[in-house]
Amino acid sequence: MSNATVKDYEEILRVAQLYVDGCARGGGEGMKPAFHASATINGAPIQTLFDGATQAGPTDSRARVDVLDVVNDVAVIRVTLENYFGADYVDFHVLKKDESGWKILAKVFTGV
Repeated sequence: MSNATVKDYEEILRVAQLYVDGCARGGGEGMKPAFHASATINGAPIQTLFDGATQAGPTDSRARVDVLDVVNDVAVIRVTLENYFGADYVDFHVLKKDESGWKILAKVFTGV
């Protein structure tokens, strides 16, 4: 049973929006606050994502974020990203809440 609050959901969506905005603006630094320092992307260090987003630059992408589940201090979200440089992706992000708030610990994605 989850004890997640509306505030938890709002904070999770705020963190997800940092990521989505960073994708659209092409700024790894802009999305960096959404991620835990030891986060990974498909098993690689998260810096790979930041570097790639910065190198790619701005794009005309659209995103939808769905909170799939929240249990205590763990959450899973799905980000559907359309037209990221002409390609579509689905991400699953695992978040963990600590004393500093919600942070993405892992991002796994695939093209669709």
